[in-house]
Amino acid sequence: MKKFTAALAGVTLFTAVAAPLAAAASYPDLSESHWAYQDMDRAKSLGILSGVPGGGMDPSGVLTWGQYLTMLGRTFYRADYEAAPAGTSWDHQGYYAAVQEGLLTGSAAQSVRLDTLNQPINRQEAAQLLYQLMPQEESGYDDWDYGWGWGGSSRQAETDLTDWYSIPQEYQPAVKALYEARIINGTADGSFNGEKELARADGTVMLMGVLEKVDEEHQGETIQVTIHPVNASGNPIQAAYTAQVRVGQSYSSLDEIYGYDYDDEYFYTFSSVSTDATIQYRKLSGAELAMQEADRKLQEGTMTLEEYYAQDFWLALPGENDRKLQLLFGDSAIRRFADQATAKTHMTTITVPVWKISNGKKVSSTFSFSIHAAIAEDVKEIFTEIYNDPEQFPMHDLGGYSWRGDTATGEHNCGTAIDINANENYQIRDGQVLVGSLWQPGSNPYSISPDGSVVRIFEEHGWSWGGDAWAYDSDASSGYHDYMHFSYMGM
Repeated sequence: MKKFTAALAGVTLFTAVAAPLAAAASYPDLSESHWAYQDMDRAKSLGILSGVPGGGMDPSGVLTWGQYLTMLGRTFYRADYEAAPAGTSWDHQGYYAAVQEGLLTGSAAQSVRLDTLNQPINRQEAAQLLYQLMPQEESGYDDWDYGWGWGGSSRQAETDLTDWYSIPQEYQPAVKALYEARIINGTADGSFNGEKELARADGTVMLMGVLEKVDEEHQGETIQVTIHPVNASGNPIQAAYTAQVRVGQSYSSLDEIYGYDYDDEYFYTFSSVSTDATIQYRKLSGAELAMQEADRKLQEGTMTLEEYYAQDFWLALPGENDRKLQLLFGDSAIRRFADQATAKTHMTTITVPVWKISNGKKVSSTFSFSIHAAIAEDVKEIFTEIYNDPEQFPMHDLGGYSWRGDTATGEHNCGTAIDINANENYQIRDGQVLVGSLWQPGSNPYSISPDGSVVRIFEEHGWSWGGDAWAYDSDASSGYHDYMHFSYMGM
């Protein structure tokens, strides 16, 4: 039986099924809050896992023997997988490669044949396959029942798993090793439930757990990868190029591309199975380009630090900065108006174009509200761009300047915050609704989508969206979110 060692000499021979996309993707049936999202998205980006028709990932779908052997071949022995006979069906290649690797022995040899590759694989069968592909500890032990150094002392399969003694003896070493390495877990009732059919989510997480162990063994080793830089639409922004990288190195460490920024919230790293990486970049805004140019001048010594911080590009960058404070209050040391009377002298009323819904149809209309006079023209531009965008996002209420007390810390006191469709874009903390009734982007037309025109346009002008400004992402189940709220200084 072969024991996988992921010799990197073979890695450079791998051929990617498709150039994988680095940026986290959106799937109709797999939210970013799903427990398996990151592993499934990562597996797809590495060309290990394929999606399903309609752009979904079908996390609850059952994996067949043919599908899982294909995934293993794409991950752990791709060179042999690519060299294996194609056979007469798409899943024959994975079967032949697994036979060549010596994986299909014992019970596995009895469980699967060419004519049964379309049958479901169960949890204990998958564990047995992955067990054979795990790297051995460097202690010199050659017995697969011993030598695991990944948390075995704090986990004991025999006592933790309620159905341990019901697991067939031939599968126990595999289940024990993977469980104590924290690659697999028990089910909700504390059992392993080895005869349960393997779901796509479970199978992917198990596989990626073993791959993580392989990558740990080869951390820092050099591999050659073809880089495909693309924009948010997947279109190339420059020709593909070959890079020498190290296992574990972040995609963000690649050389910068002028006018673009690396665009991946998960900061994926190169794996020992990486051969191609299609990496998504975001085009810099005008303000960001101006900042990049100012950075260059500052480094060259042709711009002073005082001149650098006085540049107007700061006005269109997110968050609070001295240039914004100077614009709003005339002094970068001031962050709020002292009282309501002072605030009122700095406000003005503006009228902006909007779309409303009347009798089920979008109709053109306007809204008037109060805002800080220094940013009035910018706010008019924002709403004009939203109005002209093909999305035609509808609005039924807008709120700007509102004095909320001398001790209030929010930006409504400053006239630098705007609330849109308050009822359909609630304020929520850790799942507890504070203001409003709902937030249902995609189904409720008044709910603001994280990927929609409203968020994009406000952010292009240096504003922050309360939907994700104070949390890891826009997921309402945890953290603090104010989906109606946009603020110039990020408060």
